[in-house]
Amino acid sequence: MSTFQNLLDNIKDGEQHKIARIESIKKIESLTQRPLIVYAANTRRGGFNIPNTIDDSDITGFSDLSEGINSKEIDIFLHSPGGSAESTERIVNLLRENFSHIRFLIPNAAYSAATMLALCGDEILMDERSTLGPIDPQIIIATPQGVTSAPVQDILDGFERIRQILKDDPGALGAYLPMLQKYDLHIFETCENAKRLAHSLAQEWLEKYMLKGLPDKKEKAAFIAEKLGEHKEYLSHGRTIGIQRCKELGLVIKDLRGIPPLREELWRLYCLIEILFDRTPMVKLFENSLGTSWARHFIGQMVPIPIVPPQEAPVTQPPLQPPKSSI
Repeated sequence: MSTFQNLLDNIKDGEQHKIARIESIKKIESLTQRPLIVYAANTRRGGFNIPNTIDDSDITGFSDLSEGINSKEIDIFLHSPGGSAESTERIVNLLRENFSHIRFLIPNAAYSAATMLALCGDEILMDERSTLGPIDPQIIIATPQGVTSAPVQDILDGFERIRQILKDDPGALGAYLPMLQKYDLHIFETCENAKRLAHSLAQEWLEKYMLKGLPDKKEKAAFIAEKLGEHKEYLSHGRTIGIQRCKELGLVIKDLRGIPPLREELWRLYCLIEILFDRTPMVKLFENSLGTSWARHFIGQMVPIPIVPPQEAPVTQPPLQPPKSSI
C-alpha cells in the first residue's frame, strides 16, 4: 500500500501521531549518523494574516532545535513556502554559528526564501518529488483596494513600460494615472533594494558554504544567484526548479534515489507531517528527537502537540500586519 494511504489508515490519534514522527526522525538519524531537526510549514494554508512563512519568530524555533546538539554536523528537514529574506538571514547566522556542516533534506518543496535558506547548506538532498523555487522577491503593498503582493520585477517593468509610453505620448497620462496613484513614490527604490538583497545574500552564502572549495566559486555563485532570481525566465514565483535543473545550475545536490532507505523514511516523515497539518490548525512545526516538539497555530499562537482538532479550536482573525517585503 502507498505510504500516505497507509498512514491515513493507521495513524488515528494525536499522541500516536507524535510518537510516529519522533520514531521516524530517530530512524533517519540512525541511517545518516547525524542529528536531524525538522522545520516544516503548511504550504496549503496561507495568507497575509496566517504565519506559515519564514519570519523572525522562527529564531525561537531554530534556537530550541539547536540546543543540546553536540555535533557540528546537522541535517535539516525543510518544507516551506518562503518568507522574509531578512529573517532568513538571521536563521542562517544562527545555524552557521552552531554548525560547520549543514545538509538540507527537501522531500517536497522549499520555495523562495526557503530556497535561499537551503543555499547556506553544504549540500541539498532531493529526489524527483522535490523542488526549489525562484528567489525573485515579492513585495506586499497596501492599495486602496486592500493588501496585495506582486513580483518586484513586474512592478519595475510595468513602470518602465509606462514611462516609455508617456515619453512618446504625454497625453496618455490620464489613462495610466489611476494605476500610478495606487503606489507610493518610494516603491521603486524598495523594489530595487529587495532584488539586490536577495541576490547578494544568495551569492554570499553559496560562496562561503556550498561552493567554498571551488577556485571559481565567486563566478559560479553569482551565476546561480542570478539564474535563481530571473523572474523573466520563470514567469511565476511558484515555478518548480527540480533536481535536474538544480544540478545543471551547479548546486551541490545528492540524489535521494541513490539512498533508498533514507528516501523512503524521509518521505514517510513528510507524509506524517502533511497529515498533521490536514488534521489540525497548525501552520508551522519545529521538532527533533531530543524533546523539542511544538507548533504555531494559524492565529499565531504556540500550541503543544498533540493539538485539538480544528473544529474545536477557536478561530479569530488578527489584524493585518504592516507592509513588508517577502520572498
